[in-house]
Amino acid sequence: MRLTADDFKKIGKVIAEYERQIDLSACISTEEFKERRQKVQEDLKKRDLDIGLFFWYREMPGDGIYLTGYNPTIERACGLIGQEGVPLVIGGPEAGKIAEEAAARSGARVEFAEEFQIPDEYYEGVSYKSIKDFIEEVAGKQIKRMGLLTSLELIPVQLLEMFKQAIGSDVEIVTAEDILRDMRYEKSVQEFVCMAQADKIASAAARAMLAVLKPGLRETQIAAVADLVMKSLGADSYGVETSVNVGDRCRTVIGPASNRVIHEGEILQIACSPSYEGYKGVMRRVVVLGMPTARQEKYIDVLSNAYIEAEKALEDVVTNGREPKFIDLAARNHFAKHEIDGLNMKQFHTYSSAHGTGLTECLEPKVIGPDTTEPYGHRVGIMLDVGCYGHPNDEIAGGCVEGAYGKDGNKLLSWSDLPVKVGHLVGEC
Repeated sequence: MRLTADDFKKIGKVIAEYERQIDLSACISTEEFKERRQKVQEDLKKRDLDIGLFFWYREMPGDGIYLTGYNPTIERACGLIGQEGVPLVIGGPEAGKIAEEAAARSGARVEFAEEFQIPDEYYEGVSYKSIKDFIEEVAGKQIKRMGLLTSLELIPVQLLEMFKQAIGSDVEIVTAEDILRDMRYEKSVQEFVCMAQADKIASAAARAMLAVLKPGLRETQIAAVADLVMKSLGADSYGVETSVNVGDRCRTVIGPASNRVIHEGEILQIACSPSYEGYKGVMRRVVVLGMPTARQEKYIDVLSNAYIEAEKALEDVVTNGREPKFIDLAARNHFAKHEIDGLNMKQFHTYSSAHGTGLTECLEPKVIGPDTTEPYGHRVGIMLDVGCYGHPNDEIAGGCVEGAYGKDGNKLLSWSDLPVKVGHLVGEC
């Protein structure tokens, strides 16, 4: 089965509705990039670090995008920042023009190193500098201490060895990942604007998927609709691949869409995570195609109400300063009150109920579990993410409800506009 002309009319209506809500001029300004690098440089001076090294790649882009605006595609990239001047992006020539385009707004500069190009490729007329040259240029002096601004969990061993050889054994290497981690956790007003854009796009994509959902289509066809809508509305990339899972494939938490055909009566989970200016949005929902069975109806009720209870707790935590653990406990305790097929549903509450967001979809501080007592920051991104996976009956194999929020002081901002239950939106636009 194919998507029809009527399907594309529905998609067009959704795009038209949401494009009025999205401001494609929203971005991180040159001035804000300047403020970011100046804050990093102040910390370098305080810690007596002559230079900072940061590294990023497509799946973990945060440190690099934050300082330079550049998101790598194929080639790896790393950056250097000294106590003065602008950050340096070190990359390969294939992605060099993309890096230069991004760096034009951030104020960073771009240079090529042979170590960062695609292996064995030959590039006509390209000249390279050595890592040692870059270090001397950025630091402006002989260095004594270098700070690692990205976690050692992410920096490749080979890359670190390359820099160790370039700086020599007399230079001390210091772990300083908390500088960027803590800066990135607290969001600016401009970051909140970009995050809100991403979440509007995510809501539109989910609405469009539901609008064209019908038996006979493949998971990949429904996912393609989301991808079309996200790019049409200004998404630059994705936090995770668009997810459409049906039946027993719903046991995967973030499983990519497959070519499996969707049948009447099956449960589905849909998920998308558009990136806007590098900032990630999200929308995940569960629905049954057609009339749900009593088991499916109960499962969706339990899951949806667990999310609603967690959302109430989130508002209480933000407004009244309660410990964040109550967000997770609200969902966990709700699941504990219910059984399906004689099985208590708490055991299927697979992971923590909330996590941070920003330049990655979920790999940001802070994850909220049943023991989290440390309070939230002042202005932070939050994704409420209530999953229930692994029930042995394929009718209710798994699913998740997820939406995005911002904490601005003691005010909770909601950036997702779909209802928790979305069955009535199937076939509608």
